[in-house]
Amino acid sequence: MTTAAPAPPHLRRNAEYRRWLVGDICLELGTGIGTFAFPLVTLVVTGSLGATGLVGMIQGIGGLAGLIPGGLLADRFGRRRLRLLAGSTGVLLQAILVAVLVAGWGSVAVLAVIAFLDRFRAALLGAASDAMLKQIVPPAQLARAAAVNEGRDAAVEMAAGPVGGALVGLSVVFPPLAQLLGNLGSVLATWRMRGRYLPRAEDHAPTRVRDDLREAVAWTLSQRVRIQLLGVATLVNLGMNGLLLTVLLHLTASGVPTGRVGLLNTVFAASILLGAFLAPRLVDRVSTGMLVTAPILLMTVAGVFVPFAPGLLAIGAAYAVMGIGLAPLNAAAQGFFMHITPVSMQGRIGALMGMVAMGLMPLAPAVAGWGLELTGPRPTMILFAVIIGLGALVVLGGKDLRRVPVASRWESYAREQGLSAGD
Repeated sequence: MTTAAPAPPHLRRNAEYRRWLVGDICLELGTGIGTFAFPLVTLVVTGSLGATGLVGMIQGIGGLAGLIPGGLLADRFGRRRLRLLAGSTGVLLQAILVAVLVAGWGSVAVLAVIAFLDRFRAALLGAASDAMLKQIVPPAQLARAAAVNEGRDAAVEMAAGPVGGALVGLSVVFPPLAQLLGNLGSVLATWRMRGRYLPRAEDHAPTRVRDDLREAVAWTLSQRVRIQLLGVATLVNLGMNGLLLTVLLHLTASGVPTGRVGLLNTVFAASILLGAFLAPRLVDRVSTGMLVTAPILLMTVAGVFVPFAPGLLAIGAAYAVMGIGLAPLNAAAQGFFMHITPVSMQGRIGALMGMVAMGLMPLAPAVAGWGLELTGPRPTMILFAVIIGLGALVVLGGKDLRRVPVASRWESYAREQGLSAGD
């Protein structure tokens, strides 16, 4: 007679997961405030929308440059050590930015260099944090953990907008100070974690970097469902980020107080938070394919409305529609792909998917800044809305992503489709 294995403890009782989550919350809150405020800080310091867009583009390029090396590092070295290094270097770089702003040295070139280095550092060392999650959380709880992450991100976003806007109104040095403290909190929480979270056994035979990268590329290209998701994510990320940034810069340049502009971000985040509250239930009851398709269609409809919205209230309503499905979408998609990816490849696969999905995102701030100066707000917003619509066409045109089932059937579906979940 066999006895069923005991159910894993609830996430709340997983002490190591709690430490991981606290560190991530600290980091995301500080980074959220800094990320929201940085374009405004650049605009205040330089006085130029074009320069603000240029700095944002260089910042995005820094993130892309660090993704692949970061994924390789996360699959070769202890992930806890990399997470500690990520927080420590974040503290150092934000301290440098504070000193630059206090001394009045914030030229376009200096801000661009700091922005590039900070985003490169975060991408290079930050991949280890998500890569270690599958080693902390049992497979059956990955979907719920992903939903919790979405709720955390939404709560952070809800606070980051108004707080970041208010801090810029007080002083341009306060947002980087907030980001510095967030990195410090992440270091302290990570220091209390017990595991080393090695990606491979210590006696694993050494491998060459190019072989590791080739293995990850082959793994990714062997699965059509991943390729379809990458196409959708690339277009939707570019369109959404560009649209939101265009609205932010247009309203700020038009004299709308930064605190009121930040409230739009709060509405967006509150909508995501509501979706995150529903996400754990939805991933257990609704197919992953539907949780990807429906939100993207909502984003497309709302995105087309934004350029013609008559005021802040209408824009806020569109933001709420765009945000409501993001958490279920991300929880389902990220949970599924984390489930079918071996522990030893979490860093590389995550980096490759991130590289493709965000490959065009550095164009968003540049197109937003230059578009506002050359063609005005409405044509620029329409362009980004069309890009979101192209993402909707991709998801409607392919069946692989749309037919992924509910979370309880992921394991059997992965076996049927040859999507190995082995470690």
